[in-house]
Amino acid sequence: LKSVILEDGRTGHIEFDSQGQRKNYFLELRNHGAEEMYRVLANWSPNFPNHGTRLNATDEEREEEEIGKMGIFPDIVKIVVVEERPFVMKRGDTYGRISGRDKYEGFTIDLIKRLSQELTFHYIVYLSPGNRYGSNLSDGTWDGMVGEILSGNATLACGSFSITSSRESVIDFSLGVLSTGVNILVKKPDESPNIFQFMMPFSLELWMAIVGATATVSLVFFVMDYCSEDRRFTIRETIWFTVGTLLKRGTDFAPVPVSQRILTAGFLFFVLITVSTYTANMAAFLTTKNFVDTIDSFESLAKAESIGVSTVKDSATMDFLKKATKPIYGNIWARTEKSGGLVENASRGINLVKKGTHAFIYDYLINEAAEKVNCDVMTAAAPILMQEHGIGMKAGAVFKSTVNFALLKMKEEGFMSKLKKKWWDDKRNCDLGSDSQRTGQVQFGLDHTSGVFIVGLFGVSVSALLFLGKKIYFLILVACQKRKKKADNKRKEKQSSRDNNANDEAKKEDHRLYEREVDKAV
Repeated sequence: LKSVILEDGRTGHIEFDSQGQRKNYFLELRNHGAEEMYRVLANWSPNFPNHGTRLNATDEEREEEEIGKMGIFPDIVKIVVVEERPFVMKRGDTYGRISGRDKYEGFTIDLIKRLSQELTFHYIVYLSPGNRYGSNLSDGTWDGMVGEILSGNATLACGSFSITSSRESVIDFSLGVLSTGVNILVKKPDESPNIFQFMMPFSLELWMAIVGATATVSLVFFVMDYCSEDRRFTIRETIWFTVGTLLKRGTDFAPVPVSQRILTAGFLFFVLITVSTYTANMAAFLTTKNFVDTIDSFESLAKAESIGVSTVKDSATMDFLKKATKPIYGNIWARTEKSGGLVENASRGINLVKKGTHAFIYDYLINEAAEKVNCDVMTAAAPILMQEHGIGMKAGAVFKSTVNFALLKMKEEGFMSKLKKKWWDDKRNCDLGSDSQRTGQVQFGLDHTSGVFIVGLFGVSVSALLFLGKKIYFLILVACQKRKKKADNKRKEKQSSRDNNANDEAKKEDHRLYEREVDKAV
């Protein structure tokens, strides 16, 4: 073996030194995968000037040319994602006709597609194991998308992937894709409109007191003017005067005696205060919704003990609540654990909100999208913990600056804004009026003022009935009078006829008596 020398093979001469070690050989590093399988990338030999401590790259010009042609990723790029509306969603295909990367849609999918066009690479998309973003486990390892990047299973991690200090300590992130934060998603309170809502600013006891005061003033006016020589305040006029004063309408006459004028002044002051108070309370009542347990901030959520709190397990939001030092967030985290609010994904958290059992604390963009699609939920509180969504990659990735440059270009072209409009605003299922409910503002509708129309229609109906009743009464009265007059006329005619007949008989009898007398005389 020491003396034999074989012909050149793939690793050079096969010969050995006096110690039995092989000499004068070299090894090659070859490509494995993609279009050019087994292409030589570098070689190595112990006889190289660097004493065999480095690889020598081969065909560097061709390599640079291929990178310029195929992009910064010479192989197919594996991109790990988390299914989360509206970033990544499965298309609605129940028959399995859509497969591969085309079976997903959403903001992130459109972003990846545009990024692949800008940087010229092919890619495949797959879901993170357990559909998790990534958290640091007790043994120091990472799961989810972070774990996929660290293990080399994925080149990029995309989605609603928040850039946090703990994650960035083990992997790199691109520039921020979208700005986000953490806020609260709650169920909209069920409204049961009251047709007499215009009466709500005053209690029933107060309305009865107002009616009683008005009736008392009417009675006093009537008594004061009862014995007056120039009497004006009859029962009808007294009621009209007090009602007109109460409605700030006034009447055509005014009291003359000093006692009546003092009573009028006191009643006018009472009306002024009552109407002013009603107007102020009515405006406040219809402008602000008086919910029993209104949640409009994290402070109010911490005080609302009647509702549970939910967030996604092993998410950046959970990590924030768990490690927060403020008592408010500590209280919220304790209630999250107590109420069983740790869910696997945002969809389950939103379902808890729709049931009315929990408030969901999570990514502001995801909550905002849920509010636009589900009309029975709404976001509450201004976002806190402002963060950025980024693209995750292995630490020290050589393509990081190129990805950042492409993201900056897309932002300058307005591509990110168009995508956000497409997947948030254009997917709205609820009317625009629902957005104002986060601030408690109410859009006036028929359900708020229908009672006023009913009162108005009641007045119209009563007046119409009285008018028709009066007309019918007089028509009947006139008809009765006509019939009575007609009957009287007939009776008079009959009486006159009988009288005439009696007169004729008397005349005939007189004539007969006269004739008999004449006959006797002859």
